[in-house]
Amino acid sequence: MTVIENGLLVDRNVEVKIFPSIQHGDLLKVNSIVLHRTNSPTAASVLNSYKAGQKTGAHFLVGKDGKIHQTANLKRVCWHVGILQVRCLNENNCETADFENINALLHQKGMGFGTRVRKVSEHEKQKPYPLRYPVNAESLGIEVVGMFQRHTQDYEVPTQAQLYQTQWLVRLLVGIYGLRILSDVYAHGAIARKQPAEGSQLLRYIFSGA
Repeated sequence: MTVIENGLLVDRNVEVKIFPSIQHGDLLKVNSIVLHRTNSPTAASVLNSYKAGQKTGAHFLVGKDGKIHQTANLKRVCWHVGILQVRCLNENNCETADFENINALLHQKGMGFGTRVRKVSEHEKQKPYPLRYPVNAESLGIEVVGMFQRHTQDYEVPTQAQLYQTQWLVRLLVGIYGLRILSDVYAHGAIARKQPAEGSQLLRYIFSGA
C-alpha cells in the first residue's frame, strides 16, 4: 500500500531523492496538479541541474523509462507554474469589472509586455481557486522528460512507460488529496505563459482513462 510519510511517497515504484534547492517554503494545501515537460533529453540532465542548485523544479520527475523520481517533499512549495494566464478570459466568463481591470493592466502605458503580464498574473493570484488557475503555493508539479520540437511545435511523444507511470502517479495523488481528475489536473501550457503544447499529450492520455 502506498502511503505518504513526512511528505515522502513510500512506494517501490518511486525513487525518493530530495533536492533542497527546488523547495521554497511550506505547502499548506494541495488543490491541483500541473503536468510539465522538461525540454531536456534525459532524467539525468534534470537531476544534475537540481543538484547544481537550480531553483525551479517540480515534486516529481518521470524518465523515458517510466522511472518516477520524487525530487521535492510534498509539504514544500516548488516553483513550477510561472506567470498565469487569465482563466476567465480563456473560458469567456469574466465579470465586467474584472475584465476592465485586466484590460487596463494589459494595456498600461510605459511598461514592457513582460511587466504587464506579470501584473496580470499577480492580479489573478488574488482570486480563490478554481476562479483562477493553480499557483505554486497550492499545487503539485510533475515533470515528464521530453524535448520540444520546433518543426512540430510540440513535445516528443511520451513513451508508453511515461504515459502509464504518469497516469498511475496522478491517480494516486488525486486519491490521496481528494482531487478530481477532470477539473483539478492541468497541462502547464494551458494555464501559464509557456509553450501552449506543454503537458497536453499527457493530459489527453490521463483524461482518456478518467
